[in-house]
Amino acid sequence: MIEKDKCVYTKCYCEENIYMLCKEIDEKYPEMLDKFTVVFISNDERKIPMWAQKSCVDDYPIVWDYHVILLFSGDNGLFVYDFDTKLPFPCKAEKYMMESFKPQFILQSKYERYFRLIPARSYLYYFASDRSHMIGADGAYHSEPPKYDPIVSKDQQKMNLDSYISMKENSIDKYGRVISSEEMFALAGIMMYE
Repeated sequence: MIEKDKCVYTKCYCEENIYMLCKEIDEKYPEMLDKFTVVFISNDERKIPMWAQKSCVDDYPIVWDYHVILLFSGDNGLFVYDFDTKLPFPCKAEKYMMESFKPQFILQSKYERYFRLIPARSYLYYFASDRSHMIGADGAYHSEPPKYDPIVSKDQQKMNLDSYISMKENSIDKYGRVISSEEMFALAGIMMYE
């Protein structure tokens, strides 16, 4: 259905890459959009270790401040779309969670991961980024921005990225809901035992 090499992709702009993927799905397969969920992964420290990422060296994790993936709930189960993984695109959610997050490892609390789930349709409507988070004190971008214009939400917001990255439970529905690692792993079909 979706060919990775034909998708819009900009290194270090995972939130926009997933936005553009949702936009493509909405344009080509509008009846499918409600089967997709955008997932922001972060924590209060903004330090989330992930394995199996293209930026990983050998078997060591990379620690992102946040990351964004797309979940697809289909007849054959739950799948993950992640442009920055070494794993298949899409990848069965159970395999993705096991290899990307290593749930069998006990992490320090500052590395505990939380997941914000947002319906793709809502994300397309409300998400906005002026890319200011990628501009350094010298006024230069930390990483070259996408070639297209910054994303303005349908309700005319210019920047609300922090509301998605924050893992504080939010009373505003448009930012989705936050779940724990254990809940995410269970959703992916991974049973954790104490």
